[in-house]
Amino acid sequence: MGSVLKSSLVIGLGLAAVAVAGAQEQPQPPTPDEVVRRACDAAGGLEAYRSLGIVGIASKSEEVTQDGNVSTKLRNDYFLAPGPVPGRFEYPEMKITAADDGSGGWAVLKDKPDQRPATAHIVKRSLTTYLFPTLMPFSLTWEGVQAHDVKAGQLKGRPVWQLTVTVPRSFFDTPQIALTWTVVVDAATYAVLRAESPFTDLGKGVTADGMRFTWREPVKVKGVTFYKEQRLTGLDEAGAEKSHSRVDRLQYHLIPVSEAAKLFANPIPPDQRPKPPAMQQHPLPGGGPTG
Repeated sequence: MGSVLKSSLVIGLGLAAVAVAGAQEQPQPPTPDEVVRRACDAAGGLEAYRSLGIVGIASKSEEVTQDGNVSTKLRNDYFLAPGPVPGRFEYPEMKITAADDGSGGWAVLKDKPDQRPATAHIVKRSLTTYLFPTLMPFSLTWEGVQAHDVKAGQLKGRPVWQLTVTVPRSFFDTPQIALTWTVVVDAATYAVLRAESPFTDLGKGVTADGMRFTWREPVKVKGVTFYKEQRLTGLDEAGAEKSHSRVDRLQYHLIPVSEAAKLFANPIPPDQRPKPPAMQQHPLPGGGPTG
């Protein structure tokens, strides 16, 4: 009996030691702000990024739809760090150029000025939509982006921090992109490994796939890390990957800040720019003048 009790005691102490060791292996999660700061440091530093000036990104995208159709698209982006505006994007094959110098957007479509009033607002949102994942982790410091919660996790066997990020309702150029994202950061190196937004259901049959972004082939621009390949994979309502995917091949170059006016300033003559909607006057109660 004594030997049985002794063996049980030894086993119990052994299990307790394992439990204590397991608890010690779970470090206290860093704060959301610390994750963003350390991720920026790991990518070269926020100060170095902001000092880059105007960054040009030439991209060639190959998209595979859910039914297997393949299409390619060329796009050029320019932004004054930290971005997204002043910024500019071009679709050379479609003859589309749009930019926002920080005071409002403009666009030229096949050599004709875009006169839709919404263009003044949508250009910045379009730049934001495209550049937000591409410029992580630095885009996590943009105005309106808020990092909330950090949880410990595993990604393919490596310890990670899962950061919850929210953005304002007017952040993207479509309501079909979720406003809450999860950004996965390596717990040891603080490199950003993955960013994803969930499937959305806006009601009345309007749904959109979630998005999972990953990156490969790092490249340094003045000590700042970007990536030559960005992969986007669609996610279904359960978070499972779909066959709908896109691969962006990216090239980076720096442009003198002296070129800012040529890139971002509105070239459309004032008389050809969109006119704001006329304010309608309504009579005051009692039929008095509206003044």
